[in-house]
Amino acid sequence: MLKFILTAAAVAIAVPATAAATLLTSEAGYTGRGLDLSAYATGSYNFTFGPIDVDGFTFTAAPGGGGNSGLGSVVGQGSYGLGSNGSFGGDAVYIGVDSGTGYAQLLGSTGYDQMGFFMNYAPGVGDNATIWTLASDGSVIDSFDIATLAPISTPGGFNDFRFRGVAYDDGTQIYGLRFGGNYILLTGTADGVPPAPGIPEPATWAMLILGFGLVGSAARRRRTVVAA
Repeated sequence: MLKFILTAAAVAIAVPATAAATLLTSEAGYTGRGLDLSAYATGSYNFTFGPIDVDGFTFTAAPGGGGNSGLGSVVGQGSYGLGSNGSFGGDAVYIGVDSGTGYAQLLGSTGYDQMGFFMNYAPGVGDNATIWTLASDGSVIDSFDIATLAPISTPGGFNDFRFRGVAYDDGTQIYGLRFGGNYILLTGTADGVPPAPGIPEPATWAMLILGFGLVGSAARRRRTVVAA
């Protein structure tokens, strides 16, 4: 198994959603716990609406039009285009909404002051890429238009991503994140985030890349998102 080890400092960005909310961003990676997607490294897109378990989180999806395939969102592998931001594919394991509208989400049973994802999206395709923080019952706490507040730019990148997360300083607990718009995808989540915005702790995060030389049936189902 190959591992890409990433270390970086998170940067705090004040946002107007609530006085207590801070948007965390890193242009190189993030220090914290990675989401284990190895169970879905099957060489297939594994299209699903859920609910399914993803490393202790309950995954559900409501992509616009049922997703690009009509079968739901991606929790697995396969070619996934991101317009001007490049693409994902090969051995990468990821979660992709697979639509320019709608959303997918991960909801857990434990609350955290801060939570985030490694992500990327297709600029200009559908609704703006947005993340929502979720309460224990799955209701939305706040929303953050990251395409506007903290845009991601990876021209022509392959399996490239950036960290975007949210922190609260008033005791608000985050049980999950919803993500949608611009064919947004994520490659991991972090719940072991820095103890305070802008004060990173020394740690590392490993992106899981499993050595599948061939993606079998997924190769026949490859598709590309084309920016409008």
